[in-house]
Amino acid sequence: MNSFDDTTRYPKDSVNVNVNVNVNDEQRGHDSMASAKSSKLVDLDQEIHDRCYWLQKIPSEDPDRAPKLHTLAMRLIDKHHMVATSESINSAIDYLQEALDLTPLEAPTRGFRLSSLAIAYELRYQRNAAMADINAAIQLCREAVAITPDSEHSRSYRIKDLGDAYRLRNDRSGDMDDIDKAIEQYREGLGLELPNDIIRVDLAHALGLAYRARYQETATLADMNNSIQLLQEACDLTADTNSAKKARRRDLAISYQIKYLRTEKIADIDRTIWLCQDIIDHSSAEDSELARYYANLGEAYRVRHYNAGEFRDLEKSIQLLQQAVNLSGPRDPNYTEILEDLGRAYQDMFAETKAISDINAAIETRQKAIESSVLTFRQATNYQWLSRATLEKYMETGSINDLNQSIQSIEKSLERTLPEELTRASRLFELGNLYGVKYRATGAATGGAAGVKLLREVVHNGSFSLYNRVMAGKEAMSLLALPGDWQLGYDIARSLIDLVPLLTPRFLEAEDAQYVLRDIAGVACDAAAIALHAGKGPSVALEILEIGRDVMGTSIEDLRGEITSLKNKYPDEAEQFSTQRDELDKPMTDDSDSSRRYERGNKFGELIERIRQLPSFEDFLRVPSEEAMRMAATEHPIVVINASRYRCDAIIVLPDCIRSIALRDLSFERLQKQPRHRDSISDPYVLSWLWEAAMKPILDSLGFIELPTSDRNWPRVTWIPTGPLSGFPLHAAGYHEASSSEVVIDRVMSSYSSSIKAIINGRRANTSMPRMESVLVSMENTPGTTRLPFASQEVKMLHSLHVSMLLTPVSAKTKKDVVSNLAGCKIFHFAGHGFTDSQDPSRSHLLFEDNDKGDPLEVGTLLSMNLRQNPPFLAYLSACGTGQIKNNTFFDESIHLISAFRLTGFRHVIGTLWEVNDEYCIDMARITYEGIRDGGMTDDSVCRGLHRASRQLRKRCMSMHGPGRAGGQARKDQDRSVGHAVGGEGQRLSNRDILACDEDDCVPLHWVPYVHFGV
Repeated sequence: MNSFDDTTRYPKDSVNVNVNVNVNDEQRGHDSMASAKSSKLVDLDQEIHDRCYWLQKIPSEDPDRAPKLHTLAMRLIDKHHMVATSESINSAIDYLQEALDLTPLEAPTRGFRLSSLAIAYELRYQRNAAMADINAAIQLCREAVAITPDSEHSRSYRIKDLGDAYRLRNDRSGDMDDIDKAIEQYREGLGLELPNDIIRVDLAHALGLAYRARYQETATLADMNNSIQLLQEACDLTADTNSAKKARRRDLAISYQIKYLRTEKIADIDRTIWLCQDIIDHSSAEDSELARYYANLGEAYRVRHYNAGEFRDLEKSIQLLQQAVNLSGPRDPNYTEILEDLGRAYQDMFAETKAISDINAAIETRQKAIESSVLTFRQATNYQWLSRATLEKYMETGSINDLNQSIQSIEKSLERTLPEELTRASRLFELGNLYGVKYRATGAATGGAAGVKLLREVVHNGSFSLYNRVMAGKEAMSLLALPGDWQLGYDIARSLIDLVPLLTPRFLEAEDAQYVLRDIAGVACDAAAIALHAGKGPSVALEILEIGRDVMGTSIEDLRGEITSLKNKYPDEAEQFSTQRDELDKPMTDDSDSSRRYERGNKFGELIERIRQLPSFEDFLRVPSEEAMRMAATEHPIVVINASRYRCDAIIVLPDCIRSIALRDLSFERLQKQPRHRDSISDPYVLSWLWEAAMKPILDSLGFIELPTSDRNWPRVTWIPTGPLSGFPLHAAGYHEASSSEVVIDRVMSSYSSSIKAIINGRRANTSMPRMESVLVSMENTPGTTRLPFASQEVKMLHSLHVSMLLTPVSAKTKKDVVSNLAGCKIFHFAGHGFTDSQDPSRSHLLFEDNDKGDPLEVGTLLSMNLRQNPPFLAYLSACGTGQIKNNTFFDESIHLISAFRLTGFRHVIGTLWEVNDEYCIDMARITYEGIRDGGMTDDSVCRGLHRASRQLRKRCMSMHGPGRAGGQARKDQDRSVGHAVGGEGQRLSNRDILACDEDDCVPLHWVPYVHFGV
């Protein structure tokens, strides 16, 4: 079952609120808040009783009544901290309100009393989650700030109080505006002339927590880095004797833990563990927070296990959390949260062991947490986790009773969830999902209908987060597909697909956007398939794919596209657009830029909406219209092959129409299960199946049924594969016997693209290129990698060939040299090693001479570059896997080196789908460039040159291995001559990755990995 409450997310911090001011009697009362736990409850009750008695004797007009009311309220708040009861906090609010009513508007104490009442409302809000209370607190804080002049030192405290209130409201509501306002307040406070370092540190600490909260909403990694930097500064500036030191170090530890869940860098979670252990080592056995510290350490070990997979970490986690439970008790305010952590650890243990005793322990722990909590929102949280635990038990036992208990628990969670709470969306989703599980298990139609109803509620509720709404829509489509209710499924698909681009607002860096999109793989493909099932036609399906796929690339293209028509009609708006996009397109130079980038992104979005209000610009930066997509196919057909779990289709775009072919023999399941390594994906059996299931029907439909009679008559097709079909060599599908022409390469020339919009934008790009340099990189020897003996020969050959093309070759060896020469070059050719990062595609990279410095040319770096003012013509990446996608999470985003060079500004890119043979790279490059030269360096010449090279190399492979062998046993007969030609055993290392040639035991289809992306 899917869950919005990602187990990799740490719960948001609660807000520690306090007030600091210099007012004698009232200050003494306020200071007692910090030492309340050291007072004995019986003494405090007696003091409250005595103060109530004496207060009855003070008339309302007595000037001492207001201070006495305030002090009594502070004692009641002290009691609330010790024993949280509604009676004490309600009475405190009543007394503070009366004290405020008795305070004249011009009184110097009014600001302080406003702040005190605000804090009381915040405390009650933390208990009952009533929005009226936190709204009242914010209003009171605003009034306190408004009446406090900049010259007064107390202004900084009141600004912090207002920031705390906004942050607290965001914690439950998820309203981004609140966290932005909190950050604004803290930054304003730090900009004041502060009375002492204490408030400066308090503000820095609070700002660090606010940046962390914003990261949890937007996934902007720069915000998390800001959080750690500020929290570290606050810790460094807090004296060891200060009681806040441990709490601040704990907050720092939590931020490192949250960052680890994003980056998976072991150093981050190790830092968390060290900090938590050090806090324990410096705590006495009498420390009232000791149990909490043990729980923090136990949770850190659990999280390290969750990603790193060390079983002993999980065992250590449970040991520490059980110790924390033993140290605390029902009267400990942290007891419920500690039980929550222990329950989560038992659930992780069950995932490892599948022992019913472990999941029963998790369930029992959750039930204890529910019984121990007097706070409604905590009960709701634990009922939600109890539901998850019993669902896990059901998945193991198959007992409907367990499933029913899971449903009952999430229903109880929802009963305790206020309509405006952020968590309501996830709980509605989980209940809808559970009804779906029951429907699949029992076939009861009422369960399916109930599930869909709940999921639709999430999708259509604009107050819920975009992520929640998209995930709910994804599950609703799955449920509706079971009975084949395609019309309702389409209605949901149409609603959610427009939300997908909004998940990655323009202020996000490429790495952040990639992280956000990781959970929605296949949504657009499924929505398009449902549209076809609903009879909406191929144009509608294609529009859905254009909206919901290649989201990152489209966002970058939008920032860098041509705006000539806007300049001609509305020069002022065009100037604003150019200025703002240039600011937004700049890479962040340091983490302090995160807030400015966030603000610029929002401002830019508002400008785009204003431009869309202008006549003739309603579709500005939207997906291409049907007419525009047909016009994109004027030069040659564009074929989008959509692979979905619901159906597979080819959508064919021609100048006069858009039509589709149902590919009933193309199995989504087989595509999904197909291993992504070279030997599997290029297996002759796979290529022949792909031909029969998809490529032959498509080419037959287009009328490309035989080998062209002349080299001049070669038709061309641009392929846009989607979903798990991405990364398959469509151009090589077919039967590779010497006598067969049943193969794509013998019917058409092939190009690839990530989307139709990418083709349109590429053709619009400025083509004036006054410089005629070619940057040539030969990496025969790269630090830390295998030797490529033919790389130097390849570049030496190209040097002469490029001179014949009237180019000026320039050699480069380091990343710095390459980056400085890319701007203004016409061709970039790289012969060396490439690396594909399966977990984080934005870190895939090319390796240069300075590779040992740990700064390779990564996808993320390329995406931050913009060469569109003087776009280069061709990037030829003669390296392994530059177009490879190893992680199915990112199939539809095309995050690889080829796409990165395209988005940087290159008009054409030639790259590879997997590792390539070093020796054959020379001939592939030579024949391709000869074709480009002979074709006049036109757009068509790039595709034609690569096609000619591929056919010639294919013919050579066939002749070397004899007739008919390539279709069957050729994998066992792989030519090893290249490896032996290099020299000794230790030198058989000539593939352009880490594989040795003697491992190259695949079909001799050395031409297959090469692909062309371009216009």
